[in-house]
Amino acid sequence: MPDGVIGGGWSYVIAAYSVTVAVLAIYVWSLSRRSRRAERSQRDES
Repeated sequence: MPDGVIGGGWSYVIAAYSVTVAVLAIYVWSLSRRSRRAERSQRDES
């Protein structure tokens, strides 16, 4: 009876972490870009 362990599954784990890191990096970049735009528009209004 199998133990429920996938043999040689590290490639899937690495792929999943890589996708997660890429998505988080894009999200942080997007937040910083929005923040800079908001600061710029506030300066232009005053």
